Amino acid sequence: MRDRQNGKIPAAELKEKSKERLRVFALYLILAMVIVLLIWMNGETAAINIGFDNENVYTLRDGWTMERSQEKSLVTLPMDSTASKKETVSYTKTLEAQDSYCNMIMFHSSHQRIKIYLDGELLYTFGYGQSMPVHFSVGSAWQFTRLPADWEGKELRIETKGVYDSYSGKQELVYMGTKTSLVFMVAKQKMVSLLVDLFLFIMGVLLIMSSFFFREARTVSRIRYLGIFAIVTCTWILLKSGVGQIFSGNILMSMNVLYLLFGLMPVLTISFLLTFDSFSKSTYMKGLYWFSIACYFVMQFLQLANVMDYTQTVSMNHINFLLIVIGIAGICIRKKIRGEKIEDISVFVACFAFAGLGAVDIYRFYFEKTVQSHVGFTQAGLICFICSLGYSVVKQSSEEQTRMIENEALKKIAYLDILTNLPNRTAFEKQMEQYRTEYSEKKPVVMIVDLNGLKEINDTYGHKAGDAAIIRTAQLLDRHFGQPLHTYRIGGDEFCVLGEGETEEIFGQRIRGFLDAVEKADREYAFSFSAAYGYVKSGEEGIDKAFINADRKMYNCKMQMKQLQAAEKTRETSGGTYGG
Repeated sequence: MRDRQNGKIPAAELKEKSKERLRVFALYLILAMVIVLLIWMNGETAAINIGFDNENVYTLRDGWTMERSQEKSLVTLPMDSTASKKETVSYTKTLEAQDSYCNMIMFHSSHQRIKIYLDGELLYTFGYGQSMPVHFSVGSAWQFTRLPADWEGKELRIETKGVYDSYSGKQELVYMGTKTSLVFMVAKQKMVSLLVDLFLFIMGVLLIMSSFFFREARTVSRIRYLGIFAIVTCTWILLKSGVGQIFSGNILMSMNVLYLLFGLMPVLTISFLLTFDSFSKSTYMKGLYWFSIACYFVMQFLQLANVMDYTQTVSMNHINFLLIVIGIAGICIRKKIRGEKIEDISVFVACFAFAGLGAVDIYRFYFEKTVQSHVGFTQAGLICFICSLGYSVVKQSSEEQTRMIENEALKKIAYLDILTNLPNRTAFEKQMEQYRTEYSEKKPVVMIVDLNGLKEINDTYGHKAGDAAIIRTAQLLDRHFGQPLHTYRIGGDEFCVLGEGETEEIFGQRIRGFLDAVEKADREYAFSFSAAYGYVKSGEEGIDKAFINADRKMYNCKMQMKQLQAAEKTRETSGGTYGG
């Protein structure tokens, strides 16, 4: 305390802060290593060609003939012919003899209508004559086509027609193998995405579950928003990777859910940020929240109205994320200029890391135009975002929950009589003040009870016996005057019963039960155990007047009991003298 008064932080607190900084530094170091590993693995696994159980996956890379606008040329896949959406671009290759079990080809398409022929015979179509819930796009997906048994030496022809100029004429690698080996190859290539999905899913579930544990904390909404955000992003990554299509079997549904979830991400991000005071006090962030919601519904309207599909409006989300970053930077700079303390630096670090890494993939989306779009940097940013903020919000909620428990314990102690476990004088005065300020139609009952002869019990039998008498009185009062009534210990040997909703008949029954219990208890002690009482049902005179009247009745009852005891002693003395 003296150190704080002198402007110095105690050594123990400094040590604890140093440990906390070390833990945060270690967390960010681990996250940085994870980010580097994820980016490296994403690049490495994408090019791996593997087999399972001696079932090889063959890559059909060379020997293709590309035909467009009556022009033919020999090409090697992957290929980008930069054609217009009005053109049909075909890729032809004679299938050479492979392992006999190879009966399927597979490749990835992006916003392209597909036709596949074998020696002129149509085997497969995609994007033609289908009832589509999207305006233009037919989605990005893995295309699987089963070959007939006599495919060897026949000509394979793949016709593509893009729905957008930027994707027309593109052709990714074509693979040959069994369905099982091809699916496993996709899983292998997308192993990083699957691992990130699993991690984000577990984090999301743990965060949502912990929100119920910290339900009393004021910051619990942060945990819930972050948990929901983790679940949404993991589902988005699963669908983005194309693996979700394999599980669902519905390409168009997967695509629509993908964009629906992506549209929600800015809304969830801002909702989470608004749980912090630094952002909730910002008019800019509040306005951006409603702007992002408006953008989301505009996207849905344009889609349903058959004006623009999700692919064409995805830039709205990118703009929203850019505006979020600008808002975060602006708030951070403003606080720095004003010399104000940043509420939680981890929030800003996590947001900038997520935004910076996500910006790389946004750049690739607009300028590289890769058919099989990867989100490796975004995945790394999400790991950093969820881990950093998950640690921060759970720690904050845990500390707040601990403080609330401690405050409740202190509050309980402040309003509790330690000896009897009844509400004490402070709690009684608080209740009386409530009755003074709030009019009650039920007119509360006031009953005052005083333990007789406590001083004599203490002097003759000791304070332990006196405490036992007080405790027993409290127990009997609490037993017979429970809910909706409340019993308070307002003095050393004095108690008060307050409550509403009691009729005269019921309250009289309570009193008789209490007096009978006192009489029975009297036989258990060596000392005389009795109590005086007085009660009043308050009326128009108010609670204070009712208390005075009840206290007066209790005093009169006490005097009557003393007179009766004195008369009893006199009779006992007179009878003894006569008998002698």
